[in-house]
Order: sequence, then structure tokens, then C-alpha cells
Amino acid sequence: MSLARIFSLSQRIMRQIIRDRRTLALIFVIPIVLMTLLYLVLSNTTTVYTLALVRPEGVGSERINTLIDQALPGGDKLKTRSIAANQVDSILKNGDADAALVFPSDFMDQFTRGQKPSVQVVLEGSDPNVASVMRQQAEGIARQVGILLTLSRPASGVQGQLPDLKQLPFTLAEPRYLYGSSDYTSTDALAPVFIGIFSFFFVFLLTSVSFLRERSQGTIERVLVSPLKRAELVTGYICGFTLFALVQALVILLFVVFVLRVHYSGNLALVFLVSLLLTIGSVNLGIFLSTFARNEFQVVQFIPLILGVQIFLSGIFWPIKQLPALLQPFTYLLPLTYANDALRSVMLKGMGFTQIWQQLGALLVFALLMVGLSALTMRREAA
Repeated sequence: MSLARIFSLSQRIMRQIIRDRRTLALIFVIPIVLMTLLYLVLSNTTTVYTLALVRPEGVGSERINTLIDQALPGGDKLKTRSIAANQVDSILKNGDADAALVFPSDFMDQFTRGQKPSVQVVLEGSDPNVASVMRQQAEGIARQVGILLTLSRPASGVQGQLPDLKQLPFTLAEPRYLYGSSDYTSTDALAPVFIGIFSFFFVFLLTSVSFLRERSQGTIERVLVSPLKRAELVTGYICGFTLFALVQALVILLFVVFVLRVHYSGNLALVFLVSLLLTIGSVNLGIFLSTFARNEFQVVQFIPLILGVQIFLSGIFWPIKQLPALLQPFTYLLPLTYANDALRSVMLKGMGFTQIWQQLGALLVFALLMVGLSALTMRREAA
């Protein structure tokens, strides 16, 4: 074994890396950017959920409302807002609260007449983890109110006998889910997100590497010798890559729904439409970015920047409204932000076209922009 030959080979590899700015950026710059981004997200993101309260009204309601206020945790642990009974569904649908604790308006009237009023928790339900946390919090508050109400009741019966704190003076009804049900799992909540991620990532990787190979092997130059016009060249390449990308997106969707059997409540055709627009944009993004790479390794260097940023900022793990204010404007420049929102809205909430048309519009704009950029790229290749 010759140390001189080993050193010579190592020296050649180091010179190649030093001369390649993209590789240097991958090694030194991109990790710092992603770690900074992750630090900002984790250190400034606080998850404080919101509970809507439908309070009792009428005679004697001041007493029970005072007890409700005493049972509430601090504002740094749980946000609360008082609403009317007819606002529960709309507040939850708009994302202004994660759950609602509903007391009947005549709560004290029923209580004083010896009846047991019914108190109910209403959960938004699209995220099983949030629903579980909010169910525990809301039911815990209700039970605490019940204990305080029992203790404040005038003494009766045997003198010195303690009240039974296990028996609530009201009925805690079974929670109602606005979306989904108690059968929904974390897998069901993440399935729409992974449909978007896999459709975007694998299509981008397939297209960028395949088109780079077309360029490096001289296929484009040979095609130009034929009677094929430049517009036909652009359209042919886009359609060819897009067809296989759409088949891949369809396979992912069908596998998730019919093999993994995740719960869903929306129209699968609408889910495929979202995947279609995202896929078209991803195909043309791959064609466009492949222009800036000379080999497959340089294509791979785009992955952390293109995919990593979107995973952190597109609302996959943290709601956008809980991200640092500095980062929130950038989330609306990312296609996965709109795709994830649309897929969750359809699959978990059963929404239709009229509820997600804005997300579809954003994905359409992204797709058209990428088609334009990839067309300019191929025309320059053909020039």
C-alpha cells in the first residue's frame, strides 16, 4: 500500500470539491441554513390551543360562570374565548378554536330544580393528537367546575358528612366530532401530507435526473436534427415526464387509500386533482433546475434546499399560525403549503371544490410558472 498514491488520490478529490461551488454549498452553507431554520421553528413555536366556551345564561348564571373562570388554567397554557351556542361549528371550521365546551343556557335553572344538565365537548377532530389533548383539557375543566359547584352547594343530610365529589352534578355527554371521529389515528392525519410530499419529491427527483441524462447523453441535440419544432420539443418532453409522474401520483393515492386503508371523508377525484397540479409543477421544476446541474450528484444537492425548507415551513408538523412571524410570509411561497392544506381539507374534513379553490388556484399558478420556466430552459438548450 503506497501512502503517496493514496495522498495523490485524496488530493485530486479535494481539488474537485473545492472547485465545485455547489458541493461546497451543500457541505457548508445548506446545513447551516436548515439548522438555523429548525432552530427558529423549534425555539419560537409554542403550541397553545384555544377552547371556545358556551356559557350559561339567565338567572343564577353569574355563579356558575365564576366557577368556570376559577377552573380555567392560565392563558399561557390554554386560550379561551366565549361564544354563542350557534357559533360553535363556524368557529371550529374557521380554525379560531380547537374545541368547544358547551354548557346549556338554562344550566342553573335545571340544577336548582334537581335535574342533571348535559354538558358537551365539541372537537374539531381533524388532528387526532390535538383532539385527544383538547378532550382531556375540556373534560378536566368540566369536572373541576362540577367539584367546585358541589362544594359550594349548601350542606344537607347528615351533619358533618362530606359531599360525594365523584358524582358530578351534571351529565358529561359523549364528545361530538366536527370532523372525523374517535377512530381517527395519527396515521390518518398524516396520510394526506405524505401523499403531497411523496408526489412532489419523487417526481422532482425522477424528472431532474432523467432530463439531465437526456442533456448529458446528447439526446436533445439528436432530436433537434429531426423535423421536430422547438415548441413540439418542449411540449413532448413535458407531456412525457408528466404522464409517468401522474401515474406515480395515482399509485401513491390508491395505495394509501385501498391498501393502507386510512380513513378519509372527501372526494378522491378532488384529491387527485390536487396531486395533478402539484405533480405538473414538480415535473417542470425538475426540468428547470436540472439546467443548473452537470451530473446526478449535483441534482441531489438541490434536495435539502427544495424539500427540507418545505417540510419545516409548509404546516406539516407545526401549524403556520404558530410559526415565528418572521417565517410565516415565506410559507405562502411554497407549493406544499397549499397542497397540504387542500389534501387535509378534502380527506379529513370532507370539503369540496368551493372550499379549496384558493389552494387549487395557488397550485395552478405554481404549475404554470414552472411550465414557463422549463419551456424557456429547453428553448435555450435548443438554441
